Amino acid sequence: MTTTEKSAEQLFEVERKRFLPLLLSNPNYFGNLQNSPLKPVKKIIANSSYEELKCVGFNPQLNRLEGVVWIKRTTGYDGGICTSGSLEYVSFFLSYDNGAAWLPQGTMSFPVYDVPGPHPLEYAVSVVIQPDRRFCFETNLPLVRAILSWGTPPAGPTAIPVWGNVLEARIQIEGFQLIVDFPDLLKAADVNLPPAIADLVSASATVKLQAPKALTAAELKQQYAKSNVPAHRFLQKSIQQAILNPAKLATMNTYFTGLGIDLAAVIGAQENTNGNTDYEQLGCIGLDEGTGSPDALVGTLVIKLPTGYLGNPCTAGSKEYVAFWMDWGSGWQWAGTPFVTVHDISSIPKEGLSYAVYLPVDLNSHRKLCKEGPVTAKVRAILSWDTPPPPSDPDYVPVWGNRLETLVFVNPGAPAQVGDFTPYLTDICDVSICHIDQTSGWAYPGSSDAPFGATVSIDGAIPGTPLFSWPLPPLPKYQITVQQIDTLTDTLIGSPQIVTDPFPISITQQIGGGSPTVSGLTQNAVGGYFTYQETNPSPAGWRIVSPGQLLGMWDSSGKTGTWLITVTAWDSSLTTMYPAGSETCPDGTTRRGVVIDLDQAAPVCVPPLAITGYMPGGVGPCIAAVDCATFTIGDVICGTYSVADEHLGGFSLQAEPTLSPGSNFTIDGIPGNGISYPNPLLPLSGTKSGVWTYNTAGLPACGYTIELFSSDRTIVDCDGPWENNSDFVGFCLVAPKSGTKK
Repeated sequence: MTTTEKSAEQLFEVERKRFLPLLLSNPNYFGNLQNSPLKPVKKIIANSSYEELKCVGFNPQLNRLEGVVWIKRTTGYDGGICTSGSLEYVSFFLSYDNGAAWLPQGTMSFPVYDVPGPHPLEYAVSVVIQPDRRFCFETNLPLVRAILSWGTPPAGPTAIPVWGNVLEARIQIEGFQLIVDFPDLLKAADVNLPPAIADLVSASATVKLQAPKALTAAELKQQYAKSNVPAHRFLQKSIQQAILNPAKLATMNTYFTGLGIDLAAVIGAQENTNGNTDYEQLGCIGLDEGTGSPDALVGTLVIKLPTGYLGNPCTAGSKEYVAFWMDWGSGWQWAGTPFVTVHDISSIPKEGLSYAVYLPVDLNSHRKLCKEGPVTAKVRAILSWDTPPPPSDPDYVPVWGNRLETLVFVNPGAPAQVGDFTPYLTDICDVSICHIDQTSGWAYPGSSDAPFGATVSIDGAIPGTPLFSWPLPPLPKYQITVQQIDTLTDTLIGSPQIVTDPFPISITQQIGGGSPTVSGLTQNAVGGYFTYQETNPSPAGWRIVSPGQLLGMWDSSGKTGTWLITVTAWDSSLTTMYPAGSETCPDGTTRRGVVIDLDQAAPVCVPPLAITGYMPGGVGPCIAAVDCATFTIGDVICGTYSVADEHLGGFSLQAEPTLSPGSNFTIDGIPGNGISYPNPLLPLSGTKSGVWTYNTAGLPACGYTIELFSSDRTIVDCDGPWENNSDFVGFCLVAPKSGTKK
């Protein structure tokens, strides 16, 4: 580490070590919150000296947004590899209107640790999205924004992290393929059928699109006749294909000559072009671990020019190949060669278009327990346009493309052996099982204290699932059971119930070096057993499931109290049983199953929200009044509220129609329009009741409503809480009589 690096690390050492407690004391401690009334104590904004988001890219064929993060230092990440370390969060957003509006695409996180040795270590993070698609002849180049934030997840698309940075890139969304709605096609093509014919076409009619066609050498020569794309680029594949068939060399020579092509000059130019990056360039490579999918090597690249990629998005275009090799200490070993399809896009922005490649890899044999020390590996990636690098040549120099090398870190853990079908539970509704208290069954104890309700997602993995082969090998099966439990006495109640609720998944699969395919599947528990659909990647290909690691969706409707969730696996013939493996949590406790608390009811408001009086002109004690009364502008309205729930989450009052619905209220004499958990004024369970006031000064004469919004703390359908927003009162407001002061 250089002297400059040491001084920078010492400069921020206290702020890194005490980051979360400092934020708890003052959410704007570091001055990164815009328009906050809280005064900063020490300004640190978007500091990237510890971690930095270096590249963002998109794979149109896999619908995967990828980001590559550099971890730059050996310390500053809250502990070594035998601790829980800390988390790096990356949030992705898309904009289809050049940044006027941002649509959230997901937030992913990965653990980081204090790791000795050379740096940076390059990590990758990915999220599968469902972008708005258009036809291939329509431009669809949205802007992607990615926000890296250490320690806390970004609060939204305009968030400025304390530690981390913001990165934007332009990406291309792949056009519709195969079968599309016929009316949509007519609309996109701006074609109107004659009324007599239009009346015959069903609104649900579909049409099958032609598969994208690869352009011939003659078509390419004509297409690029008035461009700067050199012949030794657009004819590269045609010449390679001709050489692969020696019996037809004379015929192909005649063909090329007939097109007016000087073959000797073209071949000579190809031989003299090494590592040209005028058209494309590999920018970052990294290892993706812990984001809900198998381990994967990721590469991001930029397409720089509008032409030279063998056709527009309605054609087959061309492929950008990235070959990966890994060195574990005994030399380079080929890991695989993924690709991404690219096209000529005339409206390409000046910064280019960002793409990504994705290669699942099996790291099980290299993973070690933390006590055995950190595991790192060197990674080499070679980008080669339209020609895959030879797997046997890690020193290959592409005609078009470049090479990168980096260092990656493998998360510690017990190595899994293929064929050992021990299952592991990891998350409930995306909450780590280590973040669920095993007495109360509440998620995030002490801060959210959240039970669960309605449909509950159950995540986990079988790390020893078979290696991919085609046809598929026999896949393991698993069974999820739930059983009520009294956690105070650790006594199971009743009999275990088997979870059999069907749920949809998406399977992405690549056989050999072919193009990835995506298909939908409904998981059914045949005989009470689900089939585990993922495999470990192999040279024969790979197969992954989305949502990643989803084992089941349990409809818990009608059930309350604490319930134990467990998973057990079997081989494909249901001969050998594999009990759940143990998950060790940062606090030293272990989990084989997980206890959760269930709440299926929304808050109740009894007695209901009421207007009980008013203070004329805002002065004096409240004079009796009732709902739907008429008041004068400047009066302060008085009332009562009551909210009850087993797991109170909060409530608020809002006045409509007003420019600021939550302003001008007091709750129990304190300015504000509500209370949210955790708050000492809000009980953990039971009833919260009291009084409220609303100042009408400055409002226009009109009719108004005041609505009571109440919620509990339950994670309902793995999303928001149970809510009761049906309680409201109304009143009319008139201007003061002439000569009356208000």
